[in-house]
Amino acid sequence: MAQEKKRSSYKKLFSNTLVFAIGSFSSKVLVLLLIPIYTSYLTTAELGVTDVLTQIANWIIPLVTMTITESIIRFGLDKAYDKRRVFTIGNIICAAGLAVFGVILPVVNFTGVADKYIGGYAALLFAYVFMSSVKSLYTTFVRAMERVKLFAAAGIVATVFTLFFTALFYMVLPTDFLGEGTGIEKYLLATILSDLITTLFVTFRAKLWKYVDFKHIDREMMHTMLQYSVPLIPAQLLWLVTNSSDSFMTTHYLGSASNGILSAAYKIPNIVATVYMMFGQAWNMSAITENDSEDRDRFYQNVFDFNQSLLYILAGGCMLIIQPLTNVMIGESFRECVRYSPILIYSTIFSCFTTFMGSIYLASKKTKRSLFTSLVSGVINVGLNILLIPRIGLYAPPISTVASYLTVFIIRAVDSRKLVPFKIDMRKMLISNAILVAMLAILLTETNLMSRPLLYLLVLALFMTVFVLNLRSISRLFFRFLPTRIADAIAQISTRKLILLSAAFTVFIALNFLLKFIPMYILLVGGVLYGLRRDSKMIFIPCSLLFALLFAALTRWNLFFAGLLAMSVFPLVKYRSFKYIAATAVMLNVFLSVCVNPWLGIFVALLEIIAFIIVYREVIAVIVRDYIENGLDRQSLSRKRWRNCKSKTK
Repeated sequence: MAQEKKRSSYKKLFSNTLVFAIGSFSSKVLVLLLIPIYTSYLTTAELGVTDVLTQIANWIIPLVTMTITESIIRFGLDKAYDKRRVFTIGNIICAAGLAVFGVILPVVNFTGVADKYIGGYAALLFAYVFMSSVKSLYTTFVRAMERVKLFAAAGIVATVFTLFFTALFYMVLPTDFLGEGTGIEKYLLATILSDLITTLFVTFRAKLWKYVDFKHIDREMMHTMLQYSVPLIPAQLLWLVTNSSDSFMTTHYLGSASNGILSAAYKIPNIVATVYMMFGQAWNMSAITENDSEDRDRFYQNVFDFNQSLLYILAGGCMLIIQPLTNVMIGESFRECVRYSPILIYSTIFSCFTTFMGSIYLASKKTKRSLFTSLVSGVINVGLNILLIPRIGLYAPPISTVASYLTVFIIRAVDSRKLVPFKIDMRKMLISNAILVAMLAILLTETNLMSRPLLYLLVLALFMTVFVLNLRSISRLFFRFLPTRIADAIAQISTRKLILLSAAFTVFIALNFLLKFIPMYILLVGGVLYGLRRDSKMIFIPCSLLFALLFAALTRWNLFFAGLLAMSVFPLVKYRSFKYIAATAVMLNVFLSVCVNPWLGIFVALLEIIAFIIVYREVIAVIVRDYIENGLDRQSLSRKRWRNCKSKTK
């Protein structure tokens, strides 16, 4: 019974992580899609201003909401409390805080105290804070209801509409539809509208109005919830000092343009934090629900071991691809950010570690302990920024961020384990960090590894070492959810075999660098032919796409469709069916339009349409006749008659 309950705990953590991953994946894609838009349509100074405004909003939100969302998740998940009362109190406190902010902001704007940072954006700042607070409250309550699928769906909705409005404002509508020089307003407005739609979506899907009852307000429960959340206000603000002081101090010492570079440097490292958030949200729920379980300490130990291994692999993978990804995703004027991104990637490891340890305080209702550790973080970050920015410029904020998170993690690792005494694999931690620091040193020494293939191979070898060292911890947790046969097959792969496979992979990549990726081309073409021989679309289609991507990356990106056109010939020769003829024709048209001349692509497409009408004239005639006779009833044309007509035309 105990074993079944333990398995259920891991299964719930895994299933919640999977759901959050689906929801968060869209936001991760959004980050990648928005980077080229922002770095193309905003100047470095404008991107710096938007970063400062969003940081100000992030500072204000904990104050106006009194971090009541933390109480919502903690008491909403606790079966001892009524969810309706929890949500009602959350709405009252959030509304009161926003009302006070609505009174104070005009006064601040009128006096000009914060003109350097807020400027003429006070109204949009209020709307941004308002919608972000309400959205956070409502989506957090959905998590407290354990409707994690709806929470994930809300993340997808927010992502889709943020991308939609951003593309609409910057790329579709006239540049002056809000007036000249309104790039910052478009940035804020896209997020505000997205938050509004997401809030409405969650409200109607979960029927949240049923959980509001202003007639019966439990004042004692309000006091209990505030007693829990209020100590988290300074704690969150101090964490924001750690996260935001970089932007403010960079703007103060070096100007908005330099802050725009720093903001771009954060974009790709944030991918690590985004991926961790998928796990972190699920873990936060499990930490609360498992706080009183008998096997709690062992549960925490296994999950933290998985947690650190996942972060080492993620951070190492991001370091491996940071330079080529920056060249593709970041605008030319922001490319300097590649000097600072690796340090920020490394800092995310300890940022996520501190978040994990902080969940122990939340689950144990020891929120006051978060205050001291957050204070230490803020003091170190601000102090090092003041000391280092005038001396070493933009290298200072990433270094201060690493130092502050590392210090707080050490303090929390000692303090939080007094509440939950679980073990930490220090040997793995020291070795993995040593390897990642070596990768970091290489990336900081050489900012263009593509011109130094041997150094890049060394970075790859270091990453593969981290991967092998930490793969077991990740797979061990996943074994609990896999079928026995699959789990046993994976378990039979020894560490020695993993090392040999990793070495073989590294040698293969080395050969590709030396032979200009000819082995990779041969492998992918072989994959296409093998997939065709086995009639497996799951093999030859991905291999075709990878071939086209590799060809485009090594030549020019507009030749991507040329690679696809070349690969489409293989299935066309073998199958000679209508869908492959059509696919090849489409590839040809796109290739001609993109790489030769748009009008030539259109002309060839018209010729193909005429040829299609001539070849399939009998089929078209049958369809038209049946539509006329049966009132446009598509089902009236049987599949048999369709096949007969097509066979006659061959």
